[in-house]
Amino acid sequence: MSSTPQTRSDSTDKGGDCNPGAIDDLTCSARGIHRQAEVTEEHLPQLKDFKEKFDSARVEYTKARDAAEKDLDAARKTLHTVREQIRCRVHKDQKQCLARAVDEVFDDIRDCAGDWGCCVDACACEFDDGVGEHDTVATLSARIARYTTEVGKAADCFTRLHQELEDLPERATKIKTEAAQLLADASDPEAGKDVVRLYARLLVLERRIEEVWRGFTTVEAYVGCLCKALLCVLRGRQAIAALEGAKAVLVCKEEAKKAACERKQTQTLEEVMAVYDRLCPPCPPRGAAEAEEDDAVEVEAVSGALT
Repeated sequence: MSSTPQTRSDSTDKGGDCNPGAIDDLTCSARGIHRQAEVTEEHLPQLKDFKEKFDSARVEYTKARDAAEKDLDAARKTLHTVREQIRCRVHKDQKQCLARAVDEVFDDIRDCAGDWGCCVDACACEFDDGVGEHDTVATLSARIARYTTEVGKAADCFTRLHQELEDLPERATKIKTEAAQLLADASDPEAGKDVVRLYARLLVLERRIEEVWRGFTTVEAYVGCLCKALLCVLRGRQAIAALEGAKAVLVCKEEAKKAACERKQTQTLEEVMAVYDRLCPPCPPRGAAEAEEDDAVEVEAVSGALT
């Protein structure tokens, strides 16, 4: 009778036996899906809030510009009156020196406070959520951290832009108020003595009027930048959620691999028997005719060997 161990049939290779590795893979895949959904749900309130604000931004910003323009027109007229009152009282050299001083200070403000215009980098907001065979928990963590920083900047940009709906009219109103105060001081015999300071105030207010729009010369320019910031946040959050899910899968697989290694060290005999049962399953039951045929073949083989 043959005692050769039987190998698994094609049916067992296709799932006829229980494969712990496959179970681990399914478990880790489910964990990844759960983590991706969890991250998405975590940031959903901010995304909904930004979307709602964007939907009404065009109308609200148009109103803000219209209100600001009325105050700025009044301020321009007031400053024109002030200029006519004091222009002959300031020496040409003093005017030129004050103009250079204003340029220098406003350039410094630009450097320290940030330039005007769109705060979303045209080259940024490119997010790759693909996971290659060489990616690890460390590489995914690094990419997630980098994307999180970029999304944070875009979110701050969106928030600052939306704040313009309130800040723009307030800036214009403040300029109008300060222009009126400047006219009053220029007309006052006592306050109007320091004409150089009065002229400096005039130049500062005129420059603030020039830069009141913060680089957005039209409504469309403002809305376009707001849209870029929103899309950057949306795409970034989507990529981060996908990468967090992929990272959770890799973490799960590493944990499963470590657990399997520990199990083989602590339950070595049971693991050996499990592998034995997988590699060498017991012979299937044989019928009587098959047994008689095998016995006859074995007897014939023995007889031949004796002769």
